[in-house]
Amino acid sequence: MVAGLVAVAAAIAVVVGAVMLSGSDATAPIGAVAAVQDDHLSTEAIETIPARLDLLAATGVTTTRVDLFWNAIAVGPVRPADPTNPADPAYDFSRADTIMQGLAERGITPIVSVYSTPAWSSGGAVDAIGGPINRLAPDPADYGAFMKAVATRYNGTFAGPGGETLPEVRFYEIWNEPNLDGFLQVTPKDPATRLDVYAAMDRAAYPAIKGANANAVVIVGVGGPRSSTTATGVGAIEWLRGLRERDIPLDAYSQHVYPAAAPTVDTAVVPSWSSIGRVLDELDVWRSDASIPLYITEAGYTTAATPYRDTKVTEAQQAEYLSQIFSLPQLHTDRIKTVVWFNLQDNASWPAGLLRDVTLERKPSYDAFVQVVKDQKGAHLG
Repeated sequence: MVAGLVAVAAAIAVVVGAVMLSGSDATAPIGAVAAVQDDHLSTEAIETIPARLDLLAATGVTTTRVDLFWNAIAVGPVRPADPTNPADPAYDFSRADTIMQGLAERGITPIVSVYSTPAWSSGGAVDAIGGPINRLAPDPADYGAFMKAVATRYNGTFAGPGGETLPEVRFYEIWNEPNLDGFLQVTPKDPATRLDVYAAMDRAAYPAIKGANANAVVIVGVGGPRSSTTATGVGAIEWLRGLRERDIPLDAYSQHVYPAAAPTVDTAVVPSWSSIGRVLDELDVWRSDASIPLYITEAGYTTAATPYRDTKVTEAQQAEYLSQIFSLPQLHTDRIKTVVWFNLQDNASWPAGLLRDVTLERKPSYDAFVQVVKDQKGAHLG
């Protein structure tokens, strides 16, 4: 009888353990919240924004990432008279207001990435990666002043042009992939200069954001998916360590993950899905008394050749890999806050969308993503 009871108890323990690992137990962490970014929001005509937001909302998603181009808001040819004031006439926040209000109406939380330098803050010069983006490094004080204006406008108390209170935005990323030449150009071109410039930008922006909204979460790093350091960029681990050595202020860290290997393949390459633990270990060295949260604010697999990478997968593989990502044990932790799939719709430069370019036909990955969102039962950041 005793042996039988022990066997039953052991069987129950196995079942309970399996339930907890599956995430179906109410006390188990949901893991990284599934999110998706629509890069069309930042570039298409403002009249199209409601329809684009409807496309986002149709996935059931609760979180997205939005690019705010500084030089598209600071539209004047000279520095604003009062750059910390979001109502300064040199600023045009109409696109940003439309996006933030539309997201709030649809119950979608934005992570805002602010970059692209006005010419007046980059010595009068422009070095565009394409489209509206100016990747020349800004004067750090100018960037801090603008972040003060953005965080003030969206602190949940600021009145918009029509007198309505604009929604609160809590999650801010400091630039986009500043470890790479593709998004931040520095002179001279060496890792130390790049790290020093970015550190100065963060030191200006962090207190500016927190002063406008004490509840804001300032996310730094925003590392592009580079494993090694070359003339055109700094590798992920060296970038993290360099920022840690400079002891810049932060509330969270973000890394972009675009590996060649499938999510379940064990590889030593950083960043990859199997090496997420290394990133977390490095963050623990930075602040051992409190775990620094990790946000994966871009991730995906492309289904066609691109100008930027050789790796591609079939559409069926893309859907399979997406499902695998959100099933990975290492992502089912309170430490990793979100994984943002980039992006909603294919474009010629980055065909990793859930929807095909132009036609907006759903790829198999679309249904896979929707299922992940459904399985998370409305989980939100925080």
